[in-house]
Amino acid sequence: MLPYYPALRAKPGEFAACGRLTPRYQGYVCPRFVVPPPTESDPEKGRVPTLDEIAYMMGERLGKSWPHRRAFLDPQLAATALGDEGVATLFRIATAVNSRLLPVLRVADMTNPARQALVRDGDVRVGIYMDFEEVDPAALVEAVKKAGLRPEHCVLFVDFTGAPLGADFAPAIGEIFDQLDAAARWSKIVYQASAYPDKLPVGANERTLIARAEWTTFQAALKETGVQPDRLAYGDFGADCGRMMFPKGKGGGRPRPHLRYTGKTHTLVVRGSDSGAFTPTMRDVCKQIIESKEYSGRSFSPADDRIWRNAKGLTETCGDATGWRELNTAHHLVRIVRDLGAMSGIEFEEDAVSEYSEQESLF
Repeated sequence: MLPYYPALRAKPGEFAACGRLTPRYQGYVCPRFVVPPPTESDPEKGRVPTLDEIAYMMGERLGKSWPHRRAFLDPQLAATALGDEGVATLFRIATAVNSRLLPVLRVADMTNPARQALVRDGDVRVGIYMDFEEVDPAALVEAVKKAGLRPEHCVLFVDFTGAPLGADFAPAIGEIFDQLDAAARWSKIVYQASAYPDKLPVGANERTLIARAEWTTFQAALKETGVQPDRLAYGDFGADCGRMMFPKGKGGGRPRPHLRYTGKTHTLVVRGSDSGAFTPTMRDVCKQIIESKEYSGRSFSPADDRIWRNAKGLTETCGDATGWRELNTAHHLVRIVRDLGAMSGIEFEEDAVSEYSEQESLF
């Protein structure tokens, strides 16, 4: 069932989490980076970036964090503002730093010459995004043919955001898999979903558990389809929800100190106080995580070691909102790779940890 195809916001925290994965995990991850629309303040610039800046920021971050391995870049949320020329510039800069980067197109984009020009050479040339309610295998096959592509060149991303995830919906997912597979032999059919709520599900100084319904639903769907497992792939939205909503304007305001920690069956969400300094607040958040049944241990990932050291007061700072997103994502990526690996009989070694490890700059 590997590789794992997470859909991640193309933001500094998510890029950093991918870049700092150890190589034994990186080889099993193929991210779909979703470019934010030019309406949200960028954490590094502290303001809304210009259209020109978006392209150069994406290229710079890819170059630092994911320069050599296959990934997908999805411009759909920013495409209207960027225009054809802006999207072309985005990919020209991004593919210059990662020659294995592939575009993600919607079915409607397949007839647009400007979007067709983004398609790469190679055994896999493009990703095609579809909402689960819009899946039309016949129209998809025709669009691919008109674009001069073959199905085996295409990875399909089927987004089940908004679907009633659960065992009752698994047969419907299995049917979609069957229809797509019967229509053509695609490179991969990627299931993408998240059960994480659209809004932060806890108030200040609260904690809760969110069932990983996206994971259990996928496992149930595998029993409802005749498609061979190696033709399918799992994706989610990292430690985030499936609805990538971005504020208009400069945004801002005080970050809500919290962590989203993915366990074997649930995501533990711990939120700290909305007042006071962030470091003592986040130390308490980290302390609650390492004392919970969900915690995987220091050697599970560098993020887990950092959470432990934060909780023990062995770090100078517990970071900022970008660092918290990085911790969420870094642990989550390892959790899912291990879950998928277990389905294929692949085991991963634990990380070596030191009581006095110096990793403050990592997060």
